[in-house]
Amino acid sequence: ALSKITSTGAMTFCFIQAVERCAPGAAYGTILTSMRSAIKNAGSGGSGGGDVVTSLISMLLTGGSLSAGGLRQEPQLTAGEAFDVYRKPFSL
Repeated sequence: ALSKITSTGAMTFCFIQAVERCAPGAAYGTILTSMRSAIKNAGSGGSGGGDVVTSLISMLLTGGSLSAGGLRQEPQLTAGEAFDVYRKPFSL
């Protein structure tokens, strides 16, 4: 997938979009939910754009097939200690 500046993978592209779209101070869970929505929409053609970038993201998320039907990638978070992802604000 392509960000407007550099080449990225599909999941990285969805992460960047989620960070840009979520409000400052959004929780980790909000970022993950936003990523999951972007992946699901791209995989189902839900963005409606139909442009080359959208098609490329869809292909990457479905394993190379636009008609594979279904979510193939799932955003995940690992941490050194347990915490409530819906309460802790995301920070870089």
